Amino acid sequence: MKILFLTAGFKTPSVRFRVLQNLKVWHELGVEAEVVKLPRRNRERLGLLARLPIYDIVFLQKRLMHSHSFRVLRWRARLLVYDFDDAVMFDDSNAAALISPRKSKRFATTISGCDAVCAGNDYLAGQALEAGARQVTVVPTGIDIERYQPALSADAVNDKVQPLRLGWIGSQPNLIYLKALAVPINRLYEQRQDFKLTIICDSFCDDFHCPVECVSWSEDIEVKALQGLDIGLMPLAEDPWTKGKCALKLLQYMACGLPSVATETAVTKKIIREGENGLLAANVEEMVVKIAWLMDHQRQMLSIGVKARQSVIGTYDTRTVAGIYADLFRDLIGSSRS
Repeated sequence: MKILFLTAGFKTPSVRFRVLQNLKVWHELGVEAEVVKLPRRNRERLGLLARLPIYDIVFLQKRLMHSHSFRVLRWRARLLVYDFDDAVMFDDSNAAALISPRKSKRFATTISGCDAVCAGNDYLAGQALEAGARQVTVVPTGIDIERYQPALSADAVNDKVQPLRLGWIGSQPNLIYLKALAVPINRLYEQRQDFKLTIICDSFCDDFHCPVECVSWSEDIEVKALQGLDIGLMPLAEDPWTKGKCALKLLQYMACGLPSVATETAVTKKIIREGENGLLAANVEEMVVKIAWLMDHQRQMLSIGVKARQSVIGTYDTRTVAGIYADLFRDLIGSSRS
């Protein structure tokens, strides 16, 4: 089967983790994939649209196109699949208003016009169904477990060295969630000075009183930076935008064998078994309590980290997720030919 993947670029997390890292497995499964950035200029876009009928499936990754452009895409594509892992029908948590009439309209046009939709979690799947999707498959974001690996062997049993390294990875718009941890983390640091915070990002903040290491994110250093952590953090707010989050950073921590403390959401509750492969918290104050517990129980940290990685394998690893996509592709092509 021949599939064209239309993306917003090649460096966004959605494209990296939901398209590019699957290419090797898809090739093994008989998927002939071509990945292109959707052109912005009309002349270049028309040239691309002219070629669409040669592909069995056109896979539109996350972009919400102008209604006229989308209708031309729909007309030219034999089968059209839309894939998304964020609440693209809303503005993000930094916006003055979450509801965006323009995005909502484009989302409804896209969802109702596709043959199938791949949603990163159940909440997004529900949004797609409400918008008129014909067929929705929940496809979690996958992790390349051959790349994301623990720094220490699984049988290491020595206590962690001091200070312990708390860590957060993300992009500038999501720093708002990390900053919410500042007040309780600062209170904790007044009581004990046996930890530091590592921020892996393209931007930083100075809200924390504890020692802070700022690591400028790049794809090349990402895994090494994660391997240098002891505890992964995933704080989130509760709003329509964050409900669309698919817990990518949590899966990155877990694949690297880190015990993590995450805000309790519908997605994180599916991933984390409390006290076994991670810890969940209802709010930032409880999150810091859980962080302190981990720091006081370093032997359990190791066990939780080992089980965290084990729980990624077979459910959230690239081979498993790429297989879910491939099965959907085969079913769509088979149904269209019957």
